[in-house]
Amino acid sequence: MLEDINNLFKKIFSNEETLVFSLLLLSAFFILFFLGGILTPFLIGIIFSYLLVGMQTRLESFGLRSIIAFFITYGFFLLLGVALMVWLAPLVYQQLQSIVLEVPKWLNSFLIFAQDIPDKYPDLVSSDQITSFLQSLSGQITTLSQDFLKAGITGIQNTVTIAINLLLLPILVFFFLYDRERIISGILNILPKERKMLKNIWLEMDGQLSNYARGKAIEIVIVGLAAAILFLYFGLEYVALLSVLVGFSVLIPFLGALIVTIPVAAIGLLQFNFTFDFWLLMGSYVALQILDGNLLVPILFSDAVKLHPVMIILAVFVFGSLFGFWGVFFAIPIATLIKAIWNAWPKKLSE
Repeated sequence: MLEDINNLFKKIFSNEETLVFSLLLLSAFFILFFLGGILTPFLIGIIFSYLLVGMQTRLESFGLRSIIAFFITYGFFLLLGVALMVWLAPLVYQQLQSIVLEVPKWLNSFLIFAQDIPDKYPDLVSSDQITSFLQSLSGQITTLSQDFLKAGITGIQNTVTIAINLLLLPILVFFFLYDRERIISGILNILPKERKMLKNIWLEMDGQLSNYARGKAIEIVIVGLAAAILFLYFGLEYVALLSVLVGFSVLIPFLGALIVTIPVAAIGLLQFNFTFDFWLLMGSYVALQILDGNLLVPILFSDAVKLHPVMIILAVFVFGSLFGFWGVFFAIPIATLIKAIWNAWPKKLSE
């Protein structure tokens, strides 16, 4: 028995590289699991740097010196960040506050509507059923209010942390971009000299993830802007907030579009009721999602991530339950890494 286990172990870890790589993966898992919150600014900095490297490389291919391309790329990042912080973020926050203030009015209107249902539809529902439903709803609202109050207190306490992260982010991006070759060299120095498997994994990962990351950034902008134009045309309230939600919903494959449809439909229903404008709004919004899934995504990701849709959904659920928001955010990159490891791992198990 022990000999069989030993032989299996030797087949799986057939050389020094596989053993070191497994230890690195295990270490990375525990670091992210236990220190993910602390490392948030570093993770965000790495993401932005990875996105910006492509722009810097493209500028260098046009004949610009490396240092000039770096400053143009970093300047673009700073201008974009300042624009988001000065213009978009306050607008979204203001509209979010407005929604919070409107919630009691919406609930009161719903309660009045629910109380009239037994009179209008006596065969459909009784007054006792409505009373029981309203009591249950009242309890849930009380619980939600308490949770919201706790979240607000926690948010106030975390304001300092958020401010520090915002100040730290451009510094990290600067060094990740400026010293990326030195950082990569330092990482390579701690790896085994024989790196054939790691090289194969990196080539597959870099080719797919670079296209995926930049494609997602472009998709967020296009879908968010298209949603903003659509909502402005219909005169929908909370345009900035809803457009940001629709734009970032593309980060959650398949499920994001379904989830963000709920607030869009709720705001549209409260503003237009069951009128023609509401159905036209929802029809146009569904058309936008269809165009995104069937036209924009194939154009942007034709060679990006070669994973089956079922595997993508499974990755979102599994890694989301393990790592929360970051698990959902990195679900596809992690799944791509697992696929790359499987393809590059020495095939000795069948021997």
